[in-house]
Amino acid sequence: MAGIQWGSVADWVSGIGSLSAAVVALYVALSARRIRLQGYCGERIIVGPGQPKVDVFSISVTNISQRPTVITNIGFTFGIWRRKKHGIITFMPYQYGHGIPNALSDGETGNWNVPLGEDRRWLVDIAKQFSVSRFSVFTWRVQVHTSNGGTTTLRPEKNIRQSLLTCAQQSAKG
Repeated sequence: MAGIQWGSVADWVSGIGSLSAAVVALYVALSARRIRLQGYCGERIIVGPGQPKVDVFSISVTNISQRPTVITNIGFTFGIWRRKKHGIITFMPYQYGHGIPNALSDGETGNWNVPLGEDRRWLVDIAKQFSVSRFSVFTWRVQVHTSNGGTTTLRPEKNIRQSLLTCAQQSAKG
């Protein structure tokens, strides 16, 4: 051990420690700036006293980051790569949900609902306009866009995917 220069080893260890501290500080600073949303989308039934039940396609997202953001747009896609088809869902504020744009602070949740209508008319229209197939339903994604340029992608729940596939198969037959 007489041949080891302990001064230079101490310099290396302190240098590595300083570099690690700088990397951790940058990571913490950048992760605090990132907008993160967590959510779901699927078929829901809205019931109320004295009101008829309403079947809706429901989208709900919660801001789990420390910064506020604004939901500027909600859309969906079918397919992959060059065969991808895009759609935009327009939302107006009404008794069943928020409108777009909608500001979300830390921990706030936004809800948007599209009434499916009689005989799931909204899903039938989507199936016809986008020529929905089994593969399209498998690749169906809902995208929530924020004011800071971020996009959160949600996969619709199985119940609404099954309903869309059923509507697509029925519209192909008739």
